[in-house]
Amino acid sequence: MQGYVTSMKKIASMRNMSGLNRYGVFALFAIAMQGHAARSANSEPAQSYPTKPIRLITAATPGSGPEVIARHLAAKLSEAWGQQVVVDPRPGATGMISGDLVAKSAPDGYTLWFATSTQLLGSMMFQRNWMAKDYAPVGMLSNTAFAVAVNSSVPATTVAEFVAYAKARPGKLLFASNGQGSTSHMCGELFQALAGIRMTHVAYKGGTPSLVDLAGGQVQLSCQPLPSLPTYVKAGRVRTLGVGTLQRTRLAPDVPPIAETLSGFEVLGWHGLLAPLNTPKDIIAKVNATATKAVLSADLQERMLPLGVEPAPSTPAEFVARLHAETNKWAKLMKDANISPTQ
Repeated sequence: MQGYVTSMKKIASMRNMSGLNRYGVFALFAIAMQGHAARSANSEPAQSYPTKPIRLITAATPGSGPEVIARHLAAKLSEAWGQQVVVDPRPGATGMISGDLVAKSAPDGYTLWFATSTQLLGSMMFQRNWMAKDYAPVGMLSNTAFAVAVNSSVPATTVAEFVAYAKARPGKLLFASNGQGSTSHMCGELFQALAGIRMTHVAYKGGTPSLVDLAGGQVQLSCQPLPSLPTYVKAGRVRTLGVGTLQRTRLAPDVPPIAETLSGFEVLGWHGLLAPLNTPKDIIAKVNATATKAVLSADLQERMLPLGVEPAPSTPAEFVARLHAETNKWAKLMKDANISPTQ
């Protein structure tokens, strides 16, 4: 109401100064009321939000690790808000299908994007859906460590030994990835760039076929999410050289960080929430607070840790900073390695 009174005082002042007729006054009155209504509309939803079901878009295929995590999160959010949060998988085009859908949705908090590091790389590959500027980042949720692994026939048990082995065979060793421009691909490129070695990249359509060929000896090295490796390691077909965390992770406490040998090596798969651009900040804050509480809850951690996922919630500002930092990091690597969608 205070804003309305102020607006009317301004209208009266303008009328006295410019001699506006009564039609001009009515027009200004209408503009003032529209502005007041818009401000009220933007401030009111967060007080009662949410009042209807929320759609949680994901680029993950049904049954995959990220999609399972999204469903666990959705259940916790539904419980907290008393409104159903529905997971809507929209896989394909390296996440561009899901990203386009969220970008075009109404900025009212009822469409959220459960995005991963793969979608960040996809946006860079296809030069659209830039996470840090085309959306309203809500916050980080969790991390998944990546690891560099070799076929058991490779005569190397440490990163240093493998680097020496590869330097003696420039271009002859094959490294597998889960697809062109995937986190797995970038991980392998970063590894060889920091090690000063040259391998030949082989892009597969997903993690399973690349791991099968790594275990079978068709390729010598691959960078994979840590949770995908134990079955092959226990079978004696794959050996883990190191993890992409800067410190040892409780998911594999006996495996050293690659950064101990190759300074600056860090590769983490992550999960985060984004909303359409211009979503009200008070709604963003409410979603962030509820999601943070959810991922830190004991029961959700109990479900996430067996999947190799560790909680890592952040504020919206911290998430924006991370998106900018990773965009700069991977953009430089893509340029240096001449990586493109059609490579």
